[in-house]
Amino acid sequence: MSEHRITSTTSPTHIARCASCGRFVGPYAACPYCGAKMAGRLSMRWVKCAAVLLATLGLIGLWIYARTTDIPTLSAADVQGTMNMAYVRITGRVTRSRSYDPESGYLAFWVQDGTGEVRVSAYRDVTESLIAANKVPALGDLVQVAGTLRIREDYVALTLNVPEHLELKRPDPISMQAGELTLLDENLRVRVTGEVQHVNVPYEGLTLIILHDASGEVTIAIDETTLTLANQPLPEIVEGQGIEVEGTVTLYKDTPQITPADITAVLLSEVPAETTVTEIPALNQVSATDAGTWVKVHGHIVAMEGLKGGLKAILDDGTAQLTLLVWQSVYEDLPSPDALDVDADIEVEGEIQLYQGELEIIPEVASDLAILSPAPDIPWIEIDDLGHLDAGRLVRLRGILEKPQGFSAGIKVPLNDGTGKITVLLWSNIATQLTPEPVAGLPVEVRGIIEVYNQELEIIPRSPHDWRVE
Repeated sequence: MSEHRITSTTSPTHIARCASCGRFVGPYAACPYCGAKMAGRLSMRWVKCAAVLLATLGLIGLWIYARTTDIPTLSAADVQGTMNMAYVRITGRVTRSRSYDPESGYLAFWVQDGTGEVRVSAYRDVTESLIAANKVPALGDLVQVAGTLRIREDYVALTLNVPEHLELKRPDPISMQAGELTLLDENLRVRVTGEVQHVNVPYEGLTLIILHDASGEVTIAIDETTLTLANQPLPEIVEGQGIEVEGTVTLYKDTPQITPADITAVLLSEVPAETTVTEIPALNQVSATDAGTWVKVHGHIVAMEGLKGGLKAILDDGTAQLTLLVWQSVYEDLPSPDALDVDADIEVEGEIQLYQGELEIIPEVASDLAILSPAPDIPWIEIDDLGHLDAGRLVRLRGILEKPQGFSAGIKVPLNDGTGKITVLLWSNIATQLTPEPVAGLPVEVRGIIEVYNQELEIIPRSPHDWRVE
């Protein structure tokens, strides 16, 4: 009786023994001794097939979920420590020089989104794909990049794992003169044209090209990373040859310079031929057909005002008027800059250009401009002696500044000379160029045009040269 209970069909021992020969068979579906099939056994083959099927279905489900779920977009300020290893997307502008190691294939650049910066890194296969597709981000580029978030102690990092998860947009360049560039143009993508004045290699891996045009000069900075990514050297550059450059405005010690995205953005031409200058006896003989030619003219300055990067004057010789455009670098190189003002008689050589339907003559260097009769001294006047009838008059004042007040287009600051007060109106293009900046208690000398606004007198400096700190 007891033996019958031990070998009962409900006993684990009975299940593990062959019903035919009584030997222990373990998990086998058939007895390895007599070959009898074990009843009630699930084949291990089916178990394995079912496991593989379930795993495959799970992977397919995960793949479908990953393909249909949007990658979350974050700002740099939204990143928290608990997000480490998360797969996210960021959007912004490249604001720092990139780094690249050709041996390891490591590429890195910084993205600024307005709330902070994120360092984006890519490695060999991804970097090679970006280089082959000409999608390596450069300064000033707008990017949208997705990858694995890495939280570091002192910065946030993102690893680009898939080259297709980087979208790049390079802004169209704005054509500008070299002398027009200011601190406010940082990160602006521009195009400048001129001639090579000098080439300097301060150390291995950095080439500086000094580009000169009629408005002044600007430095083109080409770093080692740009040359390494190009995998070819710069072409031979000769002083005096023509050059056209597209790049992003960067700052070196508060001085604007241009950093191209790659060396293909630097186009060189032949050394320009000697310029032929035609002397024109009367301004009424200058016409639109002269655009692009070099001429010499005479005239009397009847008006002058400042503009971004220089001065604009009106020449008159009794037959017609012609605009004279004097860039900042040219003005500063004049032997007596103050002599170039209203009522001066001058002789000028320059290129005739047509800008917005208006003819202009633009001297290239200071020696192209000769002052035959200097402008008379602008009279000193006391504020108490000014009235509404002085509107349009060019005067010179001296006094102490009071507290400046900003507005949408510039700065207004009261000037007190002891006899009265008057508002000095500084347009933003002038105010940003003043050193030191206007502050209460600063003694200054101001030249400018008297205007009336809301029944109150204002003096408006025409350029930074109308402002002097005593």
